[in-house]
Amino acid sequence: MIKVVKGNDEYPFSKGIMARSITKAGLSVDTAYEIVKKVRTGLREKNVEKIASDDLVEKVSKELISRDKILEEKYYRLHRSIRKTEKPVFIMIGGSSGVGKSTIGLALGHRLGINRVIGTDTIREIMRTILSPELEPSLYNSSFEVSDIKTAFVNNKLIYSFEQQVRLISEGVKSVLRRGIKEGLTLIVNGVHIVPGFIAETDEFEDKAHIFKYILDVPDIKTHIQNFHTREEGSLRDPKRYTDKIVNIRNIQNYINDQARARNVKIIQNTDFMKTIKTILNDISNTIQ
Repeated sequence: MIKVVKGNDEYPFSKGIMARSITKAGLSVDTAYEIVKKVRTGLREKNVEKIASDDLVEKVSKELISRDKILEEKYYRLHRSIRKTEKPVFIMIGGSSGVGKSTIGLALGHRLGINRVIGTDTIREIMRTILSPELEPSLYNSSFEVSDIKTAFVNNKLIYSFEQQVRLISEGVKSVLRRGIKEGLTLIVNGVHIVPGFIAETDEFEDKAHIFKYILDVPDIKTHIQNFHTREEGSLRDPKRYTDKIVNIRNIQNYINDQARARNVKIIQNTDFMKTIKTILNDISNTIQ
């Protein structure tokens, strides 16, 4: 039996574990097992009984390159690199309702081996148990709804209501990031409340973590509307609730885009799933590696 050495520990060579790590690079299960079989056969032919984990990774990388899987090899190394970073990695994904934040967040989590994917809607639900509607009414509206504002000094009540909600939930997001830094946890946080400028870019976060920020957008209104029908399949959410408010939702998207441009945060046109994933992976890879 071939043993894999990690530090002071030794583990049996596992085809399943290695194949899973290779599939995260975007390869099929069959191709992953082919690569594992070839690597293991090569070790057996040389009567290798023990191999360092890093050396094993290098052999997989060379095999991927020999198959002209250059991009996949890059993603394979990225997955390994993130696990070894001294600082935690925070991937922040924003955008209005229906632009694909949750889908992209989960896909990135799978590719990068990040099992902590948190939605800001979840943070909002937790905050609702602490703050009453009388104390913070903006928490109890959807992001695209206007709260009851009794003032004549607000020109755009939709954006004002949205900003009020974002300010509150940003405090919850900061708490999540602080916990991630304290425990060295890599996280993906996605949601409409990830708006550039609301989570202060101070030494508290920037010097203690690798932070990547992206805003997703769907420029075509017909595609945006279709997204609501697609995502609600198999759930109890009524797409009509969102499509009836599509003008508000897109106005919020325009506002988020403006905030992103003002702070040089990357805006990604999420019209092609794989293209979006590759854009983000390449950006992270070029920084981390």
